[in-house]
Amino acid sequence: AGLRAQLAQLPSGTAVMLDVKSFWGYFFYSSAQGPHADSYVQSEVDALIADLVASELYVIARLPALRDYYYGLNNVPSGLPTNKGYLWTDDSGCYWLDPTKDGTVDYLSRQVMELRLKGFDEVVFTDFRFPDTDNILFQSSMGRQEALESAAETLVSTCATSKFCVSFETSNPLFQLP
Repeated sequence: AGLRAQLAQLPSGTAVMLDVKSFWGYFFYSSAQGPHADSYVQSEVDALIADLVASELYVIARLPALRDYYYGLNNVPSGLPTNKGYLWTDDSGCYWLDPTKDGTVDYLSRQVMELRLKGFDEVVFTDFRFPDTDNILFQSSMGRQEALESAAETLVSTCATSKFCVSFETSNPLFQLP
């Protein structure tokens, strides 16, 4: 209730960003794309989202892209393997996805479309990068940078509209936005 009161005081057009999923792959709202996080009451998050999209605010959903434990665990061909064949995990024990795999891009697209249908104005992907390690086996005719930019282009061309934006949070100054 306190958060809703604060949001109601914001001027029209103010950007409000809401994290909607953890890097473990658990959604904070009612999603058909994967499991929900038990630490959040879905009905309350759903009500907050409904209030936000009904307001005059600019509502942004933020979620991890290529770092997703649950999806990696259940879709091994979409993950980044080590040279020994098993999926690579980061220091948190999380799997990372390969942006060149159709399953990965399809999964990301489904998440964006679901959020767009819920009324968000924009989706921002975090972890839209390769993990900082030499321990993964990336086999593609494209280089890593080109693979990321190609996946980003696909997501923007298939999901963005004149009234809905798909964005990427990155610290890489060489990343070419579509």
